[in-house]
Amino acid sequence: MSIRRIAVVGAVALLGVGVLAGCSSSSGSSESSTASAAASAAASGGTQVLPPVIVTEDMTSATAKVGDFIDIVVKEVAGTTIDTDKPELLEISQAHNDGSAEFNPGAKALAPGNATITVTNPDSSSRVIAITITE
Repeated sequence: MSIRRIAVVGAVALLGVGVLAGCSSSSGSSESSTASAAASAAASGGTQVLPPVIVTEDMTSATAKVGDFIDIVVKEVAGTTIDTDKPELLEISQAHNDGSAEFNPGAKALAPGNATITVTNPDSSSRVIAITITE
């Protein structure tokens, strides 16, 4: 049996234990949620992918947790740029087209604090977004 197959079988077995523990009526509910979380992490290769924080064009502020990615919705990807006043808190990703898809600009939340993102559109108009980053 290959290592990959053993890992999948183990994850399925762990998931079954978590499901059974979740159905029990004992007072150990924190144990069942821990088992379920462990099973989910094992089944996904040990990492969880969180959805991005979506900032639409009408929003002037957003809250993200450390590690979250912030997706800034723009009308035109080509020619739109973003910048931050706190690069130690936000790692900026510029809008781009890789030939197969267009990607909105965004940022990854690196540390707790407050920062602003300035979005500059192709026509030179801009908007400011206040970002609060929590633990």
